[in-house]
Amino acid sequence: MEQTRRHLGPDDVGTLKAMAHPTRIRLLMAVAEIGPATVGMLAARVGEAVGAVSYHLQQLGQHGLVAEAPELARDKRERWWRFVPTDSLSMTPSDFAGDPVGQHTQRAALLAWVDAAAERNRRSVEAMHSLPQEWQDVALPSINGPMELTAAELSQFYDDFNDLIERWRERGRAAADPADDRRRINVYIQPMVYPPAS
Repeated sequence: MEQTRRHLGPDDVGTLKAMAHPTRIRLLMAVAEIGPATVGMLAARVGEAVGAVSYHLQQLGQHGLVAEAPELARDKRERWWRFVPTDSLSMTPSDFAGDPVGQHTQRAALLAWVDAAAERNRRSVEAMHSLPQEWQDVALPSINGPMELTAAELSQFYDDFNDLIERWRERGRAAADPADDRRRINVYIQPMVYPPAS
């Protein structure tokens, strides 16, 4: 299956602004994590009022990040939302060179994402002992020591990492046995690039 990647650039400041809201980025992650869900399910997940969640989902929907899934509704009052199929969202800071508003908006969106990811990771660690033994032993974060790379090498590392993710994503899609204990797995990478030592 062809990978679907969406790059957010200078024409997407409105999308970045929508993502910079803490509740919206949490909703976006929740829909990506659990799959299609009702407004009520998502409200319970993020601890917000149903009306507020409905509003935030509509804002995300205007920017093509989520979409309604009316085929799942049991009646006209029930509203389901799904993550818009994409394998990755990316953005490049240099796209906003010379655009202070774009830089500020991009930074705010990334900081909201980092905060939401930290919250999700905390929930995962808090729940790890409730998992079956085989999942406890593999669902742990790892800390890898530093590497020394050039910018071009780090770019190649990302390409290799994305290829690896896509191979395993395809394997999950092709799984034939519904009895397998398959779970949604989220993997993210955030390299910490340090300034040169003085």
